[in-house]
Amino acid sequence: MNKIKPLTISILMFIAAPTFAATCTPAELENILAPATAQQHSVEVACSAKLPKNRTISKRLYFTGNAASQQTFDCNGNAIVPTHINGGDSIVIRSKQQQNQWSRPENLTIRACKISGSVRIMGMGANGEATAVRDSSQQIGHTERAQASAPSHIRLENMTIMGIGRIPLYLAPGVNHVSVTNSRIAGRSNSVAIYLDAESGYNTFMRNTIDTKTTSRELIAIDGSAHNTFSNNRFSSLNRGGIYLYRNCGEGGTIRHQTPSYNTLSQNTFYYNKYNGALPAIWLGARNGNRSYCAADAGFTFGSSVDNRDFANNNVVENNQIHRLSAHKMIRNHGANNRITNNPTVR
Repeated sequence: MNKIKPLTISILMFIAAPTFAATCTPAELENILAPATAQQHSVEVACSAKLPKNRTISKRLYFTGNAASQQTFDCNGNAIVPTHINGGDSIVIRSKQQQNQWSRPENLTIRACKISGSVRIMGMGANGEATAVRDSSQQIGHTERAQASAPSHIRLENMTIMGIGRIPLYLAPGVNHVSVTNSRIAGRSNSVAIYLDAESGYNTFMRNTIDTKTTSRELIAIDGSAHNTFSNNRFSSLNRGGIYLYRNCGEGGTIRHQTPSYNTLSQNTFYYNKYNGALPAIWLGARNGNRSYCAADAGFTFGSSVDNRDFANNNVVENNQIHRLSAHKMIRNHGANNRITNNPTVR
C-alpha cells in the first residue's frame, strides 16, 4: 500500500480578495479592444468595464487571481472571437499560485458576451489530472483545499457561448459558487457542453438554453461535483444523453474524494423530437467504476482509492418536463436516497 505523501507545497494559505475594483482606464480599455496580433493575442483584465457597442474582441481574456475580484466586465453584446491562438479558451478565469499562497478571483461578474469558443474556470489545475490536484488528492481534506484555492462567486449572465469543438464551459476541480443565468450554451463540442469537475460544488444554472451538438457524450457531466442546482433550463440536442452524475475514479492517478451528491435538478425541460430515447435525460450513477483507469489511484485509504463506485446519492430530481418520452425510460437511478418525483411527459 502506498503511503500518504506529504504535499511538497502548502495549499492551506490564500490571499484575501480586494474590497473594490477600479474602472478600466482608457489605456486599459484600448488594450482590451485592440486587434490581436501574433505577439499580443491575449490580455489580462484587472478592472471593471462596460464596453462600447459594435466592437469585437479578438484577444483571449484572462481574469487571474485576486486582481480580478470585485469586477464587473460587461461586453454590452459584443463578440469575443480570439485570433492568433492555436486552441485553448476564449475566456479563462483562474487562480494563481504565489509561493505558498493561492490568489483566486472572487465576486467577478461577466455579462452580455457572445463568445466563439469556450470558457474555463480553474483553480489548482485545468482538470482533474493536473499535478497539483493529484498531489493534493493524496491527502485527507482535498475537497476543502481544492475549493478554497479555486475561483468562487463567479457570475456569468446573459452570455452566449458557441462551442467550436472544445468543451464550451468547464468548471475545473474545486470551482464553487458559480452562477450561470439567462444564457445559451450552443455550437458544437467533441465532448460535453458543460463539465463540472471533481471537488467542485455549490454552482447554479438557471434559465439557460443548452443545445450544444455533442459528438460522443452527454450534454452535462457532473463528475464528483456536489450541491449544484440546475433549475428552469431548457435542454435539447439530447441524442447523446442529458445530465449524467458520476465519479471519474482514478483517472490520471487522482483520487476523487467527493461524490456527485446533494444536487438538485428541478423544473427543467428536456426536449425530444424524433429521438427514440436510447440514452437517458438524467442518469444518477452513470459509471460506477466501469472504466479501465479506476485502479490508477489504488493504495490509499480514502475516496475512490477505496471504492470506485459513483455514490450518486441524496440528489433531487423533481418537477422536470420531458417532451414526448416517459420519465420511467428517461431517468435512471443507480444511486441511493434520491428523491425523484413529478417529472411528467409533455406533448
